Amino acid sequence: MVTAIFLSYRRINTSGYAGRLADSLEKHFGEGSVFQDVEAIAPGSNFVHAIDAAIARCEVLVVLIGDTWLTERGAGGSPRLSDPSDFVRLEVAAGLRSGIRVIPVLVKGAKMPSESALPDDLKPLVRLQGLELSDTRWDYDVERLAKVMRAWTGGRLVRRRTYMLAGAAIVLAAIAGAAGYLVYDQPLQLSGQWMLPNGSFWVVLQDGRRLTIEETHYDSKQVWKRGAGTVDGRRVEFFLETIYGSPHRYEGTLNVGSDTRSMSGVVREANAERGAALALTRAR
Repeated sequence: MVTAIFLSYRRINTSGYAGRLADSLEKHFGEGSVFQDVEAIAPGSNFVHAIDAAIARCEVLVVLIGDTWLTERGAGGSPRLSDPSDFVRLEVAAGLRSGIRVIPVLVKGAKMPSESALPDDLKPLVRLQGLELSDTRWDYDVERLAKVMRAWTGGRLVRRRTYMLAGAAIVLAAIAGAAGYLVYDQPLQLSGQWMLPNGSFWVVLQDGRRLTIEETHYDSKQVWKRGAGTVDGRRVEFFLETIYGSPHRYEGTLNVGSDTRSMSGVVREANAERGAALALTRAR
């Protein structure tokens, strides 16, 4: 039986942890065994049906809970989890409803939410045993998580990428009416944390071919640049703007390595004639 792991996470709060956890789990269960690409759903699609279909192809749902998972608010000021169309709520509710194994995984010092704080369709989550992932004992905690998954699935978790993308493509094409949807049209998945040589790092959030980028300074540990980009094949074009002091804008291009774990290229300040070499490595 072909199985997979569905990773549900709040993009704003835990995207870096999600990318790191996906990489770690794929070391245990094979490349592509983690599915986290529901944001590829085409505009206008019935994303409720698409999420249900994707989770139906998985055997384990990992719910990554950060310190603001419960309190994150939307544009109108209401908690995101109170919105019936919130992606995270839909993912978790679908997993609980489907009967697959659901594992709450706590990061950033988060605690399990109380039942009274959750909408009715998420209340069963609090009765499930959670696991904590800590930066200081990451490998040990991931090994514990992997052992739980193996015990639940009888060791059946296997390489999955080809099957999951093909299945998702069929589902989304049927929902969106996009008969010409092809697997190889999907962009490289670059969401996660990317390290710079000086210790600063990017957090990249991806929505289709569009990227949102934040750079955290190695010394201050604060986000000091924000920007956006696009991915086309293995080429990434981006810009970053400083958010403190005098405004500066930087533009650049990167080529993604064949293993999608590195990017290299050139960055220059806007209107400057010359640029500087830039290299990033995906955090593990």
